[in-house]
Amino acid sequence: MALPFPDLWLSRRMGLADGAIPSRAEFEAWLADRLAELVDHARANSPFYARHLDGFDGASLRSLDDFSKLPMITPDLLGAAPERLLCVSQDEIARVVTLTSSGTTGIPKRVFHTGEDLAATTEFFSRGMANMLGAGETALVFLPGERPGGVGRLLDEALSRFGARAETFGPLEDADAALDRCLDLGATCVVGSPAHLNLLALAYARRGPTHGPIRSALLCWDTVPDAVVRNVAGIPGCRPFRHWGMIETGLGGGVECAPGSGMHLREADVYVEIADQDTGRLLPDGEFGEMVVTTPLRRGMPLIRYRTGDVGRILAGECVCGSPLKRLDPQVRRVGDGVELGAGVLRLDELNELLYGLPGVGDFAARFDPRFEARRATNRLSLTICGQVEREDVFAALRTLPGVAASLDCGALELEIQLRDGRRPAIPGLGKRRLDTGSER
Repeated sequence: MALPFPDLWLSRRMGLADGAIPSRAEFEAWLADRLAELVDHARANSPFYARHLDGFDGASLRSLDDFSKLPMITPDLLGAAPERLLCVSQDEIARVVTLTSSGTTGIPKRVFHTGEDLAATTEFFSRGMANMLGAGETALVFLPGERPGGVGRLLDEALSRFGARAETFGPLEDADAALDRCLDLGATCVVGSPAHLNLLALAYARRGPTHGPIRSALLCWDTVPDAVVRNVAGIPGCRPFRHWGMIETGLGGGVECAPGSGMHLREADVYVEIADQDTGRLLPDGEFGEMVVTTPLRRGMPLIRYRTGDVGRILAGECVCGSPLKRLDPQVRRVGDGVELGAGVLRLDELNELLYGLPGVGDFAARFDPRFEARRATNRLSLTICGQVEREDVFAALRTLPGVAASLDCGALELEIQLRDGRRPAIPGLGKRRLDTGSER
């Protein structure tokens, strides 16, 4: 029987003989050794890490528990002076990526990748994508791909290793045009953000009895709501797979080996701990907390216990595929991704499931404005809904959320709903869906 793709990838990454799959205990012993080597490398080559990790060395790190005692680093380092994290000459850097958070005025983060980093991501993509399409087939990619080291080019190189190809369409701007291109190419796989692939699924539904060749879809780039997974599964014959990754860690971070199984983490390259966001205490599998990541084999710009600002959890138990790699719950969200409405709290994940779950809704954008009047605080939630849906149906659905209903009833909240064309995204480009607030202008 063929081995699951996570195991094939892990065996190669650990330098094992083909088909030799480690137990979880064997993998963790190997990982602890790599983390110890990483700490020594960082302390020897980065003045920042030499100070930050003063008092620690590889010899003192005999287990993952020992490693968890190291101090964390925060994202502001990638904005203020990312060069301080470099452990190689800048001549060895193949690509520098600048990250600007949508809706904020913070300093953009910069991340440095070596050629070896990009090659490792390509290898992971190749193993994972081989689970979704085969030789001679095409994936249509709704992500950037024009620059060297961009995700589109990495995917095309990854697919070429097993005889498939990727065509980069770029961010979806018109769902009907995107669907036409899918059908023209005979694409058997589509790759894109949840919002864009949800719009594509809606275009299929509008088209009626169209049965294209799409058999799989990789949902990535942003949080993937369950409602979107269900909608994409409505494309005739299509199996959706979810992916989690960060540009800081070299994109690929975790992907489902089978729909609904949870996302197998790329632990040899992206080691994930779950910590209490207030105390830093590690949490057991099954509990939600802040995701803290380390890049064990990365030598150019290693991240050691990097606080991501994402909330997630490791699923308890073993996957049905038997892989020793742990699985991330697909429901990843941002720390503080919620707003106080006046008589309750609204979280973005609630809004995602509710609105993408409404028939006919392709996409949405949300803005929350706290406004203060003479006698009381009045908050406004403004929604732009792209799709074929009645304003009254959106309003009625929102009232099923207790925090929204209570805030409306006591006069602390007003709703503004605008309807738009269901072919186009509510937010241009690849902006992530979030609850924009008045303080982020």
